[in-house]
Amino acid sequence: MATPRVERSFTEPHVKLTCRCGWSGHDDEIEEWAIEPERDRVIRRCPDCDKPVPEWGALRSIDGVAQIARGQLRESFTEADVSSEH
Repeated sequence: MATPRVERSFTEPHVKLTCRCGWSGHDDEIEEWAIEPERDRVIRRCPDCDKPVPEWGALRSIDGVAQIARGQLRESFTEADVSSEH
């Protein structure tokens, strides 16, 4: 089992992410987000195992994130049926 981590690159524009399932890729490959109302946060989901990975960073608050969300993040809010006033 791998250790979840974030690695900065000085040669690429994206951050490299590693999940405990072994997946490794760049932050621009993340398309799914977990919305956790009980913790008032939004977390990236691993594209391989589909589990939230808090080690990749969490966005707070849900209301604030919902107001500025675009693209895949906005779609995750729509799929979870969460409005800016959850």
